[in-house]
Amino acid sequence: MLMRTRHQDTVDRIAGWIVEGRFAGRPALPTEEEIGGELGVSRTVVREAMRTLVAKGMVEVRRRHGTRIRPVDAWSLFDPQVVAWRVTGGLTREFVDDLIHFRLGIEPHAAALAASNPRFSPDALEDAYRRMAAAVDGNGDYHSADLDFHEAIIVGSNNQFLRQLVPLIANTLSVSFKLSVISMDTARGSLPMHRDVADAIIAREPERAHAALTKLIEAAREDILGALPDMLWEERTDGERDRVPVQGP
Repeated sequence: MLMRTRHQDTVDRIAGWIVEGRFAGRPALPTEEEIGGELGVSRTVVREAMRTLVAKGMVEVRRRHGTRIRPVDAWSLFDPQVVAWRVTGGLTREFVDDLIHFRLGIEPHAAALAASNPRFSPDALEDAYRRMAAAVDGNGDYHSADLDFHEAIIVGSNNQFLRQLVPLIANTLSVSFKLSVISMDTARGSLPMHRDVADAIIAREPERAHAALTKLIEAAREDILGALPDMLWEERTDGERDRVPVQGP
């Protein structure tokens, strides 16, 4: 257990450095000895940590060339740990915008398909909405209910490829919800928009469902940028990053 804890701590620390841009502009990461010396762990622990990061697509190890950071597009972006490292290591405007655009590219279309699906059952959607409404008054887990609401829409699309995305994007959606819903007042304010989405789908109105979910996601973007400006990072031209306020839309 001690070794596993030390291993995970080492992975978290190195990943955090990478996400924060500590090694930007360098051809390779420091050596195993250098990293181990700073973290107070052996070369073996560092080597195992690097293997974990290699598996997540964040770094590559080349003989005689050292360990290099891979482009963000090569990372396992849906991996729960990778998502957590990027969030805790410093949100960028690009991260928030890409997250919202990703949702806009999938969820409104799924809502339109669900509204067009003659076999769509509103039970799961209504149950999730009821739990969201109860949670804003302190009864239950709002984030869990919110996730179930959006998953019910994707599943209800009756599209085999969209359904396959549910376990893949669940963690990403959860992060988006937690960033945008910072209080139960915020959650309560989003309930009418969720109700509009549900009503449009149940009424079998695809265009209205698409528009309602688009509006909901755009509102989430405004909530994120409005509530967390002091947690966003701004890229500098030298590849480093400063923690500075970033204006919302």
